[in-house]
Amino acid sequence: MATRGCVNSPNCFCYICGSYTVKKQQRNISNFVQKVYFAYFGIKLGDQDKSWGPHVVCSVCVEELRQWFQGKKSFHFAVPMIWREPKNHSDDCYFCSCSVQGFNLKKNRKDIPYPTIIRSAICPVPHGPDLPIPSPPDTLDNILDDLDQISHISSDSDDGYDPSTNDPELFSQSDLNDLVRDLGLPKDTAEVLGSRLKERHLLNSGVSFSWYRFREKEFVPFLTQEGDLVFCNNVPAILEMFKIMYEPEEWDFLSILQKGV
Repeated sequence: MATRGCVNSPNCFCYICGSYTVKKQQRNISNFVQKVYFAYFGIKLGDQDKSWGPHVVCSVCVEELRQWFQGKKSFHFAVPMIWREPKNHSDDCYFCSCSVQGFNLKKNRKDIPYPTIIRSAICPVPHGPDLPIPSPPDTLDNILDDLDQISHISSDSDDGYDPSTNDPELFSQSDLNDLVRDLGLPKDTAEVLGSRLKERHLLNSGVSFSWYRFREKEFVPFLTQEGDLVFCNNVPAILEMFKIMYEPEEWDFLSILQKGV
């Protein structure tokens, strides 16, 4: 979608937090910003080759990330703004949905209403029990190598990449389960991921994610706790659940625990 029709320019918004930012408080996305962004959030700061996304950050985000790297304070959320190309200007454009007229940007800029449910812009997520504050690295020198590696992995030469296909491939139940497993997501975060994908109509019909909060229930009967020790009390049965052939000689240690020896 062309940005020519946007009510507000994308470059009036911070790429990291999504806040409307006056020119005096805008900062370029420097090499330091890219590195510390990756170090804190674990994802690459992208979309800089796209006309529809912000190409600046605000001074507040830069300073907070700098202080985190120096070990002085944490950043104010765990997941940054995630941008996607808007489909239209009427109901899928973050920049057109923000009304900044009538606000004194020096005094009441924090009162500007921002859209919270929109496909093309996922709002930041605060820290919580499942989204802890990361520890700053000793140096950012090696971050550039990580970013280069990610760029190489995500290039258009990847197997299966088809530049002529723009239609999204919806997640099946097994696809979503595999993604949750591969990312090592805890229950609450897995449910948040499912909810966000559903909001953007990226799940096939019938795909469920609310069961993640109870996903351990079917395995609880096979586990026994004695003091600080937790062990499997029925090795053959739990292997059968995973369709794994049971070879007793390979499970001698667990068999001993199972018999209470």
